[in-house]
Amino acid sequence: MDLYLLWIIQTWQGHLLLISILHFLCWGFTLTLKGFVSDDIEGVAKFSDMWYQEKDQLGNVIREEKIDYYEMEFKDSNGKPYKKKYGNFSFPGFIEFPGCLLRWFRVNWGKHFQKIGTNVKGHAVYGYQQDGRKHHALNLLVQWADLLLAYNLLATIFSPSIALLAVSLFSVYPCGVQTVAWISGVNYLFCLFGALLTFNLALFIENPYILLPLVAITCGFSCLTLLPGCFNWIILIWMGKYDAALIAGLIAMVVFLKQGREVIDYRLKAFKEQHMENFTKIGFHKLVVMVKTAGYYCRFIPFPKRLGLFHTWLYHWDEPAEHINKDFWFGLLCLGLFGYFVVVSIPSIQLGLLWTFIYLLTFSNFVTAQQVVSERYAFIPTLGFCLIIATLLQDYPIIFSFILGIAIMRVWVHLPTFRNEVRFYESNWFNFPESEVAMGNLGVAYVNHGLPNKGLDTWLEASRQNPTYDVPWYNLYSICKQNGDFLGARRFLKLCLDSKTVHFSEQWQRELRELDTILEKSISPQELGTRLNKALTEAGYERAGAF
Repeated sequence: MDLYLLWIIQTWQGHLLLISILHFLCWGFTLTLKGFVSDDIEGVAKFSDMWYQEKDQLGNVIREEKIDYYEMEFKDSNGKPYKKKYGNFSFPGFIEFPGCLLRWFRVNWGKHFQKIGTNVKGHAVYGYQQDGRKHHALNLLVQWADLLLAYNLLATIFSPSIALLAVSLFSVYPCGVQTVAWISGVNYLFCLFGALLTFNLALFIENPYILLPLVAITCGFSCLTLLPGCFNWIILIWMGKYDAALIAGLIAMVVFLKQGREVIDYRLKAFKEQHMENFTKIGFHKLVVMVKTAGYYCRFIPFPKRLGLFHTWLYHWDEPAEHINKDFWFGLLCLGLFGYFVVVSIPSIQLGLLWTFIYLLTFSNFVTAQQVVSERYAFIPTLGFCLIIATLLQDYPIIFSFILGIAIMRVWVHLPTFRNEVRFYESNWFNFPESEVAMGNLGVAYVNHGLPNKGLDTWLEASRQNPTYDVPWYNLYSICKQNGDFLGARRFLKLCLDSKTVHFSEQWQRELRELDTILEKSISPQELGTRLNKALTEAGYERAGAF
């Protein structure tokens, strides 16, 4: 027994076994999660065969058909809209490579043939639907491969003991929940896989005629799945693999100029549509925001106490975000200490600092559109942080074990929130109770799960939390309009348009005019005024409008 324990503790095979056990012990719960949340629904869950039934006002089925395609709307060179149909399990032509390949793979990976309903005669109808457990299994497998590659890399460059500690902590670190447990986080796992595979190839293959083509493939995969992969060449330079770094740099430049330009253009367009284009201009103010963002992650990565899709820090971008304050000075201090220790530290801490910094560059808010910070952005950088902790605590196993246990407990507390959409946004609200954005999405989840009254109450609470935020008012307008309460709908839409920032002013102004037309046709102006005054005195609407 003692020899077996000694084998586990002192050999590479034993270390890999320990890391594997820790990984599946920590994350195995995700294999019980069948549901989809947030982006998973639009990106994966809806790509399945459906049985459509059209019913009359009495509930009788008057038409039914099987739907095994989806439609996407495009615009031609003249701006004229047109639609294309795509089969659920075919390559999505509107997504560029490798996105189309990854989407095709994921959709086919998760499909499951089962009963999806009944037809008019009551006979069972079978078709394909997505199984969330298969997608969670894919995330677990890719992350497992990441851990094995990370251990092999660090054990070769430094020592097996440091590699064991660093990868063990990384395997259970809470910043990984949004990539491992969230189906839509798989691109971050793929990006890290491509990067680590590139570094391992550079370590073990000496022949440049074999190495360089392989680096081009693996590094290209890393860059194309996520833009942080465009910085892999910096790590290769640190490793002294200059030929491989040159190839990785050329690929990164091509990908960044094309794909990065598209991302920037998309975000610039999003800001312009939301009348926030002033915040996209390049200048000293943008450097201030980047320094503040660095400071935020220097606090968040060591202490990931609150986890959720919507963090509140700088979510609503306004002018004070670009002012010099204590957040700026803290970020500047962190960057100064980073530069100093990169120069004077031992190699393991040097690599840890360099890794953390370069993989955060993409998410430094140089150009952004909402979602300015998130724990999934810190996932890849966290490996560098864990390497630093492993180096500092390698002689203090009790302290390291305590930190490891705390990390596992934090992950286990958060994992059940991915069970369904309601739990997902409830958790976000509990962790960030001041986030009206999380509350707004929670209201939508309640409505989608047949709880319209809870959704209404949540939107009202969101409007009290931040009366200058337009989305809750628009949601309230929508539900009133659906219920035929046009006076209430007009009240909420007007409050929406009077908000501090109106995201889609032209569209919503048009809806207000259409609503006024409906009201003018249905009742006289005198009766309209009477009903409106009465509506304003009703408890629900009065609470909503009381800022």
